[in-house]
Formats: sequence, C-alpha cells, structure tokens
Amino acid sequence: MPKIKKQFYSWSNLIADCLSSADKLKSEKFDFAVAISRGGLMPTTLLAYLLKIKKVGTISYSHYVGDGIRGKLELVLAPNEKIKNSRVLLVDDKADTGATLIAAKKFLEKKNNKVITVTLHYDPHSKIKPDLYSREVKDIWIVYPWEPPFKK
Repeated sequence: MPKIKKQFYSWSNLIADCLSSADKLKSEKFDFAVAISRGGLMPTTLLAYLLKIKKVGTISYSHYVGDGIRGKLELVLAPNEKIKNSRVLLVDDKADTGATLIAAKKFLEKKNNKVITVTLHYDPHSKIKPDLYSREVKDIWIVYPWEPPFKK
C-alpha cells in the first residue's frame, strides 16, 4: 500500500480561513449552523460565532476507518428534529469524496431546509463542490490541529 501524502493544517490557518469565509457569507442570514462531526466541529463553532448563529447542531457519519481508508458511510447521529424549513449552514473540514457532504445535505433538504455548504478544503475529485471552500487540495490527507497527535 503506498504511503499517503499528509499536509498539516494549523490553528492559524483555521482562523484565517474561517474569517475569510465569514466575510463572504456576511450578507447571508442563517437559522442554524450544522457541523458534520467530527471534522466540522471546530470550523462550525468559529463560523457560528462570526456569523452570529446561535443555533448549532451536529450530524455524524462514520466513513473513515484510518488515514485515507474508507469504510461504509453510515449515519451515526442525526441533528435535532427542529431543523426544518430553515436556512442552514452545513460545515465540514474537507470535501474529499463528497459522500458525507452529499448525505448530510440530502438529509437536511428532506426537512425542507435551504442548505449552504462550506468546507475548509475541497478535492476536485469530490462528487460535490461545496458552495464555499477555502483551499483546493488534490490527493492529500489533511491533518487538522484538533486531530491526535496534536501539532502546533
């Protein structure tokens, strides 16, 4: 098995990317921010503060079984049932294959929500292009600062 290329992403990168995304989204009004857990938790928290979104929820899927190793996509935890007929900011760390982002967006849209997707990273191989993303990356595993082993 070939060794996967890794790139470390810093807290400073996260803050800069969230500030930039919030600036681009400042004219939008959202009722909810939904984090795709676990990777979307940190950027969702920052964006919710920056965009003054008080209602924050999570949706959780299990997909990766190791660095770059995918298993079957499974819904682990659904968001609050009150998220319906709303404008929702859906946030994840990376649109890699796009499977998780597509599944979460479809889940929310079934409740008649208008969903805007945001990611920190976007791989053009993804089956979905987020409405907004900070950085385009290709064929690389991003190691985020909240993932062990923790890096500066």
